[in-house]
Amino acid sequence: MTTELWVKNGYVFTSEGFRFASIKIKNGTIEAISDSDVEPQKDCGSLFIDAAGCLVVPGFIDAHVHFNDPGRSDWEGIETGSRAAAIGGTTTIFDMPLNSFPSVTSVIHLHNKREHLTHKSYVDFALWGGMTGESVTNKAELDEMCEGIIGWKAFMADSGIDDFPYTAPKQLELAMKMAAEQNKILGLHAEWQEEIHTLTTFYKHRKGVNERKAFLLSRPISAEEQAVSTALEIAAKYGTAIHFVHISSPKVIELIQQGKKSGIDVTVETCPHYLIFDEEDFLKKGSILKCAPPLRPRKEVEGLWECISNGWIDTIGSDHSPCLYSMKNTDSIWEAWGGIQGVQFTWLALLDEALKRNIPLKNILPLGTENVADRFRLTEKGRIQPGLDGDIVLISLDETTFVDQHSIAFRNQYSPYENKTFLLKIKKTILRGKVIYDAQTGVDHKKYGQYIQPRK
Repeated sequence: MTTELWVKNGYVFTSEGFRFASIKIKNGTIEAISDSDVEPQKDCGSLFIDAAGCLVVPGFIDAHVHFNDPGRSDWEGIETGSRAAAIGGTTTIFDMPLNSFPSVTSVIHLHNKREHLTHKSYVDFALWGGMTGESVTNKAELDEMCEGIIGWKAFMADSGIDDFPYTAPKQLELAMKMAAEQNKILGLHAEWQEEIHTLTTFYKHRKGVNERKAFLLSRPISAEEQAVSTALEIAAKYGTAIHFVHISSPKVIELIQQGKKSGIDVTVETCPHYLIFDEEDFLKKGSILKCAPPLRPRKEVEGLWECISNGWIDTIGSDHSPCLYSMKNTDSIWEAWGGIQGVQFTWLALLDEALKRNIPLKNILPLGTENVADRFRLTEKGRIQPGLDGDIVLISLDETTFVDQHSIAFRNQYSPYENKTFLLKIKKTILRGKVIYDAQTGVDHKKYGQYIQPRK
């Protein structure tokens, strides 16, 4: 049966910027964008949404979430995680190979995870595969996995998960060579293990130093710089496409920018928490803001915004890394789980901050839409244009969003964004022509999310 949806009278974000237009979505695909007003016809069978006064933007793509399913669904799970994503305007997520259990480091674990998640997600999803210090030597296994993943993920420092060991420099070189041969992106958590281990050992047992301050000192920017420099050098050697995740400092962004100029196929992601919060927030609030790399001084935050203005940052990912509240509510900052719950608030927070800084939204939106789609070859997503998926978000700048505990959709209802007020509101989230979230009625009970088969 043919289904047709018109989103009319909105300010539509296109390659030319915002324009007053109406969008026709037929059978899940954008068929037309019309500059003229569209009047509903009787008995035409079409559905009409009046987007008057709203920004109409592409559905956001979050390339960095940990929904922990299967195996640790009490931490989150695909149902609650994807529901929160939909409420926040995200229509596609890439789920990391950890912290689900077992980690996705083999063909059978990849197959089982995909089967487990099918029919359970409110949004479309792709899967990262794990390249670890142990799995990297199994070329046959990794070659078979390659067909079903959006990219490889490796850690250059301890991941905190027992079945996901980090890749030491020699192992990383093997991973780079293999990813290049497969024509797959290698995503990297870039911190230098040796420096972190030495500093952590030192500060954990040093008396007279504030424990939260000690944690910050144990993971300095220099550890990111060393890791990124090493990875760029190896990537240049093999021609590997690499993607640095959650970079926290403009100094490191500048290193990556130099790599781009030298011809290395490299992109960089940062996260909303590095653009909103700083180390003073961590010192005050503690474990709820613990992450790795850690939050940085305010000058680093401002520097990251300058990098965005310069066009040096390619994508924004939430790095949604949830856990039980009891894993945060511990006596020692060293023992607390490192991860921030934020997928629901990524774009509310970033667009709110951009508005406050008078940064044009047209400069921010591509970081979560077309840039992600282009980097990961999602040819049917990331833009509002005919022939692409009808993934659309309606945003009102005339309403606000207040975050209280009741409104948090994660399985474990806490977040550093609690008690914040954002100067905008997500009105509707549409996935392939289906309204999956409406601000008045909530999330549709049907789960339309589909697995994304990666492009070669």
